[in-house]
Amino acid sequence: MTTIRELVTHTGIPVHDYLDHDADIPRVHRAAAQGDVLVLRVTTTAATTPMPHTVMVVASEASSNTHTLHPAGPAFWDAHAGRANGDVLLGILTVPAGSTALLSHQEHGGLEIEPGTYEIRRQREYAGEWRMAAD
Repeated sequence: MTTIRELVTHTGIPVHDYLDHDADIPRVHRAAAQGDVLVLRVTTTAATTPMPHTVMVVASEASSNTHTLHPAGPAFWDAHAGRANGDVLLGILTVPAGSTALLSHQEHGGLEIEPGTYEIRRQREYAGEWRMAAD
């Protein structure tokens, strides 16, 4: 298991002090949510673009906090071309056996994503009409 303290050391991105830095972060192997981001395991084509150390997935609308992805070992990220048009699909993440990826956020801490292929999506909410969830 990875702790929040280890997440911060690996990513270089601090989290808020109210989070227990010695707490284990949840491991994802099927589905999870972190604020306005969804992680869904899929059986679609794997991502093929080698992932850099940091991928900004969503910039926060309410503050300077962002959701970022970080490989821990080799990983692959194909950004979705439609993301600028309000599409909920942000990209495809593939984590090979022996690696993980970390999803980090200053307010939420992190998620450790286990090997597999995942769609990374925005969450939507209904408030008289459908809109992107604000974090």
